[in-house]
Amino acid sequence: MHSSDSQESFDTLIGSATRIEGRMVVNKSIRLDGTIEGSIESSNENQVTVAIGHTGLVHGDVRAHRVLVNGQVDGNIYAREKCELHETSKVKGDIHYGLLGIEHGAEILGLMVKKIEATGAVESVTEARNLIDKISRPD
Repeated sequence: MHSSDSQESFDTLIGSATRIEGRMVVNKSIRLDGTIEGSIESSNENQVTVAIGHTGLVHGDVRAHRVLVNGQVDGNIYAREKCELHETSKVKGDIHYGLLGIEHGAEILGLMVKKIEATGAVESVTEARNLIDKISRPD
């Protein structure tokens, strides 16, 4: 990981040899180098960062204030403030974000949906998918 998480204090570290099955609810920032078979969630009140290291793998959704990805997420990302996709990241799912940073080499298979700042709402994923279908349909 780069500069963003070096300033962050992580309360929990999940090592590369660890595999967890089930939903995780976190109240403090977490760094994941292992595998989670389930979702990672934080409440809207907490400014939690979820950092997924280059050996980290999540099979489920990630919901947090900030999401930093260097590993792999097979699920949707909901980052209230920002989502950073580093060089070795692979995301198979939609990314909902306030701010987005993508390094050269990051892989994304899904939609990127920006949060509308004034209301906090997200643009319609259905509308985005319909537009993609319309564009990709041969005439």
